[in-house]
Amino acid sequence: MPLSLPMEEARNVSMQQLPLMLTADPIRGLSGDRTDGLILLGLEGIVEYMRRIRVAIERRDAAAKKSAMERAQQIVQHLLVNLDEDLPTEQLLRLDSLYRYLLLKLAHANLFNEAQAILACRPIVDDLRGLWMVILSSSSEHSGSFSGQVDFERMLVG
Repeated sequence: MPLSLPMEEARNVSMQQLPLMLTADPIRGLSGDRTDGLILLGLEGIVEYMRRIRVAIERRDAAAKKSAMERAQQIVQHLLVNLDEDLPTEQLLRLDSLYRYLLLKLAHANLFNEAQAILACRPIVDDLRGLWMVILSSSSEHSGSFSGQVDFERMLVG
């Protein structure tokens, strides 16, 4: 399976193929180039697994929840550890914080079997997608700005 996919092809990849594709570096392909499609595909995969987690919680299907939760967390962890350190510090820190916060919220949903906690993860994924869109569409200096939905200052207070 190719490492770099156009978005149209990336959307047609089955959820079973996604973890196999992410064993390659999702940020850089074999040539070291940024592979926009895989980053965004990974985020779409997280959204799909969150949907599966929510459905499994509602149906009280522990096995399905466990499987989907593991896959979602694996994708988030892989995207986190493969962040490009060449990104501007502000964007790198924001991505790092969002990925870690998403892992925390997924763990909370898993621990307490809360479908609402899974729904609360969606704005985090939307922020990740928005920030990546700014980064990927910007010039080589990554000179874009992004104002997300997740406010870490407010989150820590309340």
